[in-house]
Amino acid sequence: MNERLNNLTLHTLRQYRKLIESSPNGIDLTVGEGHFHAPFNAKLGVYEALLMNQTKYSTISGEEDLRKKYVSKYYPQYSHDEVIITNGATQGVFISLMSLINSNQDEVIVLAPYYPSYVQIITLLGAKPIIIDTASDNFKITVNKLKEHITPNTVGLIINEPCNPTGITYSLEEKSELLKLFKKKDLYIIVDEVYRAYTNEDHVSFTELMDLDLKEKFIFINSLSKSHLMTGFRIGFVLSSKKIINNLHKLNCLMIASLSKLLQEGAKNALDDDYYPNFVRKYYLNNTRYLQDELNELNIDYVKGNGGYYVFIRTDKLGLDDEGLAKILSEKYQIAVVPGRIFGEEYNHYIRVSCCRDIQDIIRFIGVLREIK
Repeated sequence: MNERLNNLTLHTLRQYRKLIESSPNGIDLTVGEGHFHAPFNAKLGVYEALLMNQTKYSTISGEEDLRKKYVSKYYPQYSHDEVIITNGATQGVFISLMSLINSNQDEVIVLAPYYPSYVQIITLLGAKPIIIDTASDNFKITVNKLKEHITPNTVGLIINEPCNPTGITYSLEEKSELLKLFKKKDLYIIVDEVYRAYTNEDHVSFTELMDLDLKEKFIFINSLSKSHLMTGFRIGFVLSSKKIINNLHKLNCLMIASLSKLLQEGAKNALDDDYYPNFVRKYYLNNTRYLQDELNELNIDYVKGNGGYYVFIRTDKLGLDDEGLAKILSEKYQIAVVPGRIFGEEYNHYIRVSCCRDIQDIIRFIGVLREIK
């Protein structure tokens, strides 16, 4: 029996929504799954593919025409043979880390607060997660602090931008300074960009700044789950150098053989429509800004993120810790939120609130905070 698996504590965000499932008027502000539905074009693509009997195996790396369309639209710095399609972004993170980790001496740097799966996957693969708390630096990693934690055993660094749960992004200047360091260090950088669609118009990705040398060190991960509300389609993308993609191809072959051709046809269709994803993007960003404005009015502290659709709220001024507030919200008001400690034990005085819901849910949540305060 695998001892690492036996000893692994699996924290999932979905466990907190169970607290209000039995309530007909419950509000789920936990999981980042939008209340709108997948694009009509995506569903039509699946239906048409089914009628055309597109029910055979797909290719191991994903359908070539989908890969071409995706990189052309979102990652023009890459060619279609520098991307692989995975069973969602989480599998992309898993096989990316698996391709880098070689022994139990290997270390992967994770920036706290962090998405729980990062640490769980690193631990399961037998490596050591090196967790850096970023709270004292406005929830961003600095070059100096990163230098302190890079050792000869460091094989990788995970950057989640915009960050889940804080919504933090990095400026052009901050990215430029980090890139200078990356050029000097022998490590790979995994950039999880699943919330990239929920950024300001002037946001610049690492992909737009790196040169050819750095391209060999970067692994970018994205999906259609958040940007196109296609969580159930499980369409993820990993982009990197041909050398890394060739190794990920092997892992894809062993783990999933291939993705559903039907769902890939739906994904290909979804990329033809910009109106619906843009509408959803604006709606959820407006929800997030509305919640931030109301928190300012209530004098309740939160992390000043400018991307994604989460708000990481401090609970101190409400006189409760994260689990205490989550319990009151669920039991008395039938509102589910995520306690901050799931993103790192030191964040037990925060809760994460998801704003990819109907605006009336956010308004009701604000009303409850006023009552509690």
